[in-house]
Amino acid sequence: MKNFRCHCGQQIFFENTFCNNCQRTLGYEPHLQQLLSLDQIGKNLWQIAGTLMRSQEYRLCQNYHQYHVCNWLTDTKEDFCLSCRLTQTIPNLSIPQNMSRWAALENAKRRLIHTLLSLHLPVISKQQDMMNGLSFVFLEDQRFNPNVAEEHVLTGHVNGTITINLSETDSVNLEAARQAMNESYRTLLGHFRHESGHYYWDLLIKYSNYLSEFRTYFGDENLDYSTALQNYYNMQSTQYDWQQQYISAYAQSHPLEDWAESWAHYLHMVDTLDTAHTFNLTSSKLITNDFDSWLQEWIRLSIVMNSLNRSMGLPDAYPFVLSAKVIEKLRFIHRIISYQRNPTVN
Repeated sequence: MKNFRCHCGQQIFFENTFCNNCQRTLGYEPHLQQLLSLDQIGKNLWQIAGTLMRSQEYRLCQNYHQYHVCNWLTDTKEDFCLSCRLTQTIPNLSIPQNMSRWAALENAKRRLIHTLLSLHLPVISKQQDMMNGLSFVFLEDQRFNPNVAEEHVLTGHVNGTITINLSETDSVNLEAARQAMNESYRTLLGHFRHESGHYYWDLLIKYSNYLSEFRTYFGDENLDYSTALQNYYNMQSTQYDWQQQYISAYAQSHPLEDWAESWAHYLHMVDTLDTAHTFNLTSSKLITNDFDSWLQEWIRLSIVMNSLNRSMGLPDAYPFVLSAKVIEKLRFIHRIISYQRNPTVN
């Protein structure tokens, strides 16, 4: 994630809503991929700061203007921004804690959407395309709130709809789940990236010429999903040397989970390298078609991140091993995404 500059010259960041220096309102323009300094020219009507004549006009997203859980802009024809239009169900706001939980969910989702747009991946809402569009549902269940109707809400993806359980916003619950499931890395943003992998598998792989190659790297997706996951959780299919073939222990549960875990990992790498480039820590800007050079940049950066964390007495920021087989899976994902950016690369 790159950083930005306000019209006054102050450094500003992706989540900011106003400049601490000049107090200007800020808004992220997803199509320009810029955090803009704004001047108000009417009731919830804004333009880029310092513009001498009336130019492109923007609105603050309704969830920005009304609830302060968003900082994205939209044009004058839409009430909600590109990211918020993807949200189908929000938490029950009559519960006071849910406002901050919703804000955390939307913040993670916006980071995901920013990366997807940066990679020129299609971001289509269900309103635009019910069959192929993307939507998000944020729900809680009785394990987290005994007063709701839903007994058990699973974070997951079905037919373009990604459901995230509100409990994933709770740091105590997140750590408990991380320990219980033996996951060295578990974050809210990681869930969004993982579930987006299932969506893009349907969109880019399922009916494409890539399917046979997918099976070469990940296996046959027709393997019974329920049985595979049950075997994994019963530790019947867990391999002691899984690091040689998979990016995470969970990735070995089923070929589609292997894909989603690898996809999420690729997005981790893209966003982190982009941030590092902003601070002049790497020479690669976002991503290049030269996968091997890009990978070497990542390996060098991950060593630096882990060393810094150890100096602070913290766990490794990057607790993963990139085996030869994992690298080939990431290379495959890289080719698919590169093709979305430039169809001539294949």
